[in-house]
Amino acid sequence: MENLNKARQLVQNADTVIVVAGNGLAKTEGLDLLGQEDFEQSFPGVVQKYDVHSVGFALDQHISSWSEKWQLWSNLIQKYSVDYHPSKTLQKLKQLINNKQYFIASSAFGHFFETAGFNEKRIFNVFGDWTKAQCSSGINHGLKDCQSVVRKIAAKKPDTNIEELVPKCDICGQPLEIHLPLNEHFYPDTDANTRFRWFLTGNEDKNTVFLELGVDETSPQLREPIEHLVAEFPQWSYVAADFKQENLLPEIQERSAGTNADAASLINNLVTE
Repeated sequence: MENLNKARQLVQNADTVIVVAGNGLAKTEGLDLLGQEDFEQSFPGVVQKYDVHSVGFALDQHISSWSEKWQLWSNLIQKYSVDYHPSKTLQKLKQLINNKQYFIASSAFGHFFETAGFNEKRIFNVFGDWTKAQCSSGINHGLKDCQSVVRKIAAKKPDTNIEELVPKCDICGQPLEIHLPLNEHFYPDTDANTRFRWFLTGNEDKNTVFLELGVDETSPQLREPIEHLVAEFPQWSYVAADFKQENLLPEIQERSAGTNADAASLINNLVTE
C-alpha cells in the first residue's frame, strides 16, 4: 500500500510517538459512531422508540427524564465498553509503542485504551469518556467512574425503579451525566489536557511521530491543528491512515507519510514480528 514503507521507517526510528485516534480506530474496537447495521440489530427498541439508527444520533436525543437517559446510556456503554475486549489491532499498537515515550489524544470515548492497558496518565480523551460521569449542574465537581451503575441499570429487572439507580453528585446532589459534550455543561479533562501539553513541550527537540488513526468527519479538529504543529518543529513528522500524501501540508510532506490504509491495516503493517 502507498507510503507504508515510509510510515514504518518513521515510526521505527522515532523516540516518541503521539497517537491521535478517532472514530476509525473506534470502529476496529466495535464502536462505529455513525454505523447503522450493528446498532439496529443490537437496539431495536431504541430504534423504534426514538427513530434513531446509530450511536451518534442516539446520544443526541434530548430526553428529559433522568431514568430514561441512564437507561439509554447504560445499554450503550454496557455493550460497547463494559463488555469490551481489546482487539488484536489494539494489542499490536501497544506492542508498537510500549518501548517508546508515547501519549494518546483520542476522540474515541469508549475507554478502549485504558481497558487495553495503556498508561492512563498518557491518555487525553478530547471528547470525554462515557464510562465517567460529571455533575449536571454545569459546575466542575470532578469525574466519577460510572461502570458499576451502568452494570446495575443494564441488568435491572423489569420492576426495578431506575430512578433510585440514577447516580448523584457527591458534592451537590444533582444527577450525574456521562462525560461527553452532549450540552454546554461539558468540560474537558483539564488534568489530562495539561499532561498532554507538558508532554508536547518536553519533546520539542525529539524525533517525534504523530500517528493518526482514523480521524474522520466526526473529529476533524484533531487533524489540521496537529499538522500545523508538526510544521513548527523540524524533528517532528506525521503518519496518517486513510489520508493521501498530497493532502498533507506541503511543508511536512517530505518528513511525513499519508497512507491509503485504514487504521487497522496501518497498525498491522507497522508492527514487525
